Amino acid sequence: MNQSNNINKIIKKLCREIFPTDVFQKGNSRVYLDDNGYYFTVIEFQPYSIKKGTFLNVGLNFLFEKGHVLSFLNLYGDERVGRKFIEYINDEQFEKDVKKYVKLANKYILKYRRFADINYAKKYIAKKLGNRWFYKKSMLYFLTDDQENGRKYYKKFLDNPFYKTRIEEFNYPKDVSQINKDYIMNIISEERKLWHSEPSMKKMKIIENYER
Repeated sequence: MNQSNNINKIIKKLCREIFPTDVFQKGNSRVYLDDNGYYFTVIEFQPYSIKKGTFLNVGLNFLFEKGHVLSFLNLYGDERVGRKFIEYINDEQFEKDVKKYVKLANKYILKYRRFADINYAKKYIAKKLGNRWFYKKSMLYFLTDDQENGRKYYKKFLDNPFYKTRIEEFNYPKDVSQINKDYIMNIISEERKLWHSEPSMKKMKIIENYER
């Protein structure tokens, strides 16, 4: 018996039954994505090297971030929302136990879909993130044509030494006057093109507002 195959089949079956139909599996991995245009909701049924089974991670990956990697930002706490490791003992036990995690992940998917409304996202995230995540906040302000706050937080991003390496590596503009909504939409479009080109992302949607 191949336990890993059984685990993957059970997770896939439950995700197909419980998640919205347009949430898709990234290739044959344990990562599932909900494509909302300028961000993905990322759901990972994370393996554990010592035992067979899964943790559950859920977070947001914003496509105005350069770098073409999947990252997690969980606005409701730590990205590991399934803190307890669910060990595989047998098919019946694992399906019963992991179903709770798939249902939990679905609740996050539906919560995070509200951020497809950028104005809602701006209000919620700007408040939730407080004085952190200057770049993300600035991008949301620019996307809603709030130039004043967009520039304010982008300037904080540029001035923070923590981000210096990232700014250099990905060639972020160092002149805030170069940033506007159209510039950010182009970043999102380029990131989407990169993701569309991956064989594991064949089920990714075409969302006209973000495809250029």
